[in-house]
Amino acid sequence: MGNRSEVNFVKDYQPGTEAVVELTNARVVDVMNGCFFDQKVSVLIKNGKIISMPGLEDETLEIQIDFSIDLQGKTMLPGLFNVHCHIQMINPTLFADFKTLKAKKKYHEQQVEKNMADCMACGITNIRDAYSNDLRPNFQLREHIQNRELPGPRIMQAVVVGARGGYLSPELKGMKKILFGMLGVGTIEYDNFNSGVIAFPFDANQQQVRDAVDRAIDERGADLIKVGESLEESLINPNPITLTMDQMQTITDQARRRGVQSTIHCVSVDTFQRAVTVGFSSLAHMARDGVLSQKDIDACLNSDCIIEPTLSVGYDMSWRLKGDRFYNDPNLEKFYTFRNKTIADLVENFWVPGLRDYVIAGFNKANLGKYKMLGILNLSKLLAHYSRLARYGIENTKMLVAQGATMACGNDGGIQACTPAMVAHELSIFDLFMNHEGCQKIFNGITAVQTATINSAKSMGIDDEFGSIQTGKVADLAIVDGNPFEDFSVLGKRVDALFMDGQLVINNCGLKSHHYI
Repeated sequence: MGNRSEVNFVKDYQPGTEAVVELTNARVVDVMNGCFFDQKVSVLIKNGKIISMPGLEDETLEIQIDFSIDLQGKTMLPGLFNVHCHIQMINPTLFADFKTLKAKKKYHEQQVEKNMADCMACGITNIRDAYSNDLRPNFQLREHIQNRELPGPRIMQAVVVGARGGYLSPELKGMKKILFGMLGVGTIEYDNFNSGVIAFPFDANQQQVRDAVDRAIDERGADLIKVGESLEESLINPNPITLTMDQMQTITDQARRRGVQSTIHCVSVDTFQRAVTVGFSSLAHMARDGVLSQKDIDACLNSDCIIEPTLSVGYDMSWRLKGDRFYNDPNLEKFYTFRNKTIADLVENFWVPGLRDYVIAGFNKANLGKYKMLGILNLSKLLAHYSRLARYGIENTKMLVAQGATMACGNDGGIQACTPAMVAHELSIFDLFMNHEGCQKIFNGITAVQTATINSAKSMGIDDEFGSIQTGKVADLAIVDGNPFEDFSVLGKRVDALFMDGQLVINNCGLKSHHYI
């Protein structure tokens, strides 16, 4: 599924951007209504956009068609999304030794390139990097993709804005700086124009905060303003701090004024409550230190806030700890069972050969309860927060899904063993915990399709151009076998074909264009 050698990337798409191309004989997904359009509906493309959908009411039929492509009765979906990943964080395992670190450095570029190609192979055409300490590699990668030197999705970039000393804007000193460097976090001073962090004083006033948001956009090219907040004490966050409500409100207000989305690292009930109140566009992750109240859920439902729960974090980071009160939690047991069934295939499909053994070795260490980095740094205190995720994070997500909160698809790809292309895996974890055998499915095919498409486009602030198949939108189209409303496991798996900007970029099923004379 993730092996680039099995993908037929199209080098020379003959029709060209100026031609009108008709796509016929497909089951076209109507994302907004959770169904298929009528079988007679076709899609016309020109200059990268959908210019008409003949067969729908009020759609123009008087367009000269230059080429036609028969889609063989397959399903046509809009391009998929990953709203939360970390492109430059290549982490086979958190429980690394020096040999692992050496291999990670050696294969870094190769793995990044594979991840981008894998995104395309899985129908993912838009991703968002949620934090990078050094912006240059991502901007260079984006340029290579735009110039078609490498296959890959569009990349949007977050820049962190927060108080110096905060969760993603810590003081870079001593052992902490060394540890952050190994994790791919915080190695550049924040005043450097290449840093992915803008740090303001702890007691910053409104103007200082607004200026920081403006700098993130104008200096650093931010597509998203991110606040890093964690109330959890750990090796990388020994003295948790929070922004004031006024500072948070100012960040979200200035981001809206500038037409940029805002998000916050949200792993506590307190952060959830304050973030919804001040109007963040989205919440990244899920409160895992307690249960959300019905009042909290109602506040979220009555807001425009989108939830990006990144359930893959639990898969990769939730492990049993001796003496921990969640040691025998049923959700934690589910993670263990599911991991044992799926990890080998994930590693085979999504990791380069030079790193696969290290991913498996780290997984085996964790399965045995060996949680040390470099043989000396015990990470149990850090992992304690993630055993709580298996209990409270999963249950809070379940309550929000059951009551209709808007979910977006992000997997935190870049944390250990996880890559940005593993969107199908993220959706499978929704299925694991939201849908019980013999009970009503609260995360059904319609919800899954909308989570991976239009909801994620809204989270990224680009739903006017992407996320659904409609006239006027960009022609990003994933062609697959299967019915995603009946079996949403087809979402994020290997596509049969992919159109991006109206161009056929992957053709694994022998599609041919017929030229009208």
